[in-house]
Amino acid sequence: MRRLLPLFALLLGACATPQNNYDPIEPVNRGIFAFNNAVDKAVLKPAAEAHEKYSPGPIKQGASNFFANIDDFFASFGALLQGKGTEAGHSLGRVAINSTLGMFGLVDWASDMGLKKSDEDIGQALGSWGMGSGLYLMIPLRGPTTLRDSSDLAVRLFADPLDIWNGTQDFGTQIARYGAWGVEQRRQLLPLDPMIDAQADPYAFLRDSYLQRRYYRVWDGAPPQPLQLGPTDAELDAMDAAKAPNASTPASAAVGVAP
Repeated sequence: MRRLLPLFALLLGACATPQNNYDPIEPVNRGIFAFNNAVDKAVLKPAAEAHEKYSPGPIKQGASNFFANIDDFFASFGALLQGKGTEAGHSLGRVAINSTLGMFGLVDWASDMGLKKSDEDIGQALGSWGMGSGLYLMIPLRGPTTLRDSSDLAVRLFADPLDIWNGTQDFGTQIARYGAWGVEQRRQLLPLDPMIDAQADPYAFLRDSYLQRRYYRVWDGAPPQPLQLGPTDAELDAMDAAKAPNASTPASAAVGVAP
């Protein structure tokens, strides 16, 4: 829950934009969003709610710690690529300690030893180098990302530490593991459901919140200026002026009335 607090803050301040500069394929993304919602309501959310309600506390904490340990593995690369040696060292130290003393990550001994958790990733590293986020994408069965941030998904797919440790796992094992990861991730997001359900346009709300959160993280919480999601005021004024009847045209002609 502690990791969700920054997301709560951004969601509370988010305001969906009617036109988003980062979403040129919005009709396609909305279709995938509707598909993901259907799968969520039918399968993922009920499983997450059952996990939250019936799993003992140590089981829930162990699952959270296990997948967080994998996150630490990838966070070390994201931090290293940004020249954040201390954060990279902490992340690698966390993996080493929690994967051994912590029984493959089920117990988080590293936090008690003062090794701080990092939220760095490959997408943030590319952003810190000046690469723009690119277009917004809604991934089937995965959720929101951007063209730049999809690099992190690719790295996770091809450099999975469990595959490296145990060789290429069979398809059934991978499905079970990613399914367990999805249920655990969904369980942690359950507190956000009432806020999202209350929105007039949940798709736009989640899209804009995601983009703002990623922008915030690329700049380590101190962006130089707010993220411009939609047209600027000047652009809106120009569009309104273009739509307005020409000032030199008689009013009767502007409204289509015969003189």
